[in-house]
Amino acid sequence: MSFLDEEFLTSWAAAGHEPLGGVSGTVVMKTAGGPDGKVSASLTFESGFLKSAAPGTTRGADLTLEAPWQLAADVVCGDADPAQHYMAGDLKVSGDMALWLELLPAWCAAGSLGSPR
Repeated sequence: MSFLDEEFLTSWAAAGHEPLGGVSGTVVMKTAGGPDGKVSASLTFESGFLKSAAPGTTRGADLTLEAPWQLAADVVCGDADPAQHYMAGDLKVSGDMALWLELLPAWCAAGSLGSPR
């Protein structure tokens, strides 16, 4: 299993985790520089819970996050602070900034997005 491959995404969506506040929406993660080159995944949150995670991008996503593959893995697993990397410009964010501002503190408080590690 590798970060954001189909096996990871299936396990991630099935793993129980604490809700991330009341976050609802679709988030696309785009990465580059990993073992599989450029990789993207679409995540759907409902009332703070990760309801689905699938390879590829979703048209009309509410929020898009872009980062180098290793940074994205570290942020998702709680080993790097997304706010710090956003402020440094390493983590790019586009789309619904209100969703980002809702997701960010819940994500930081949880320490991770409930990844299956």
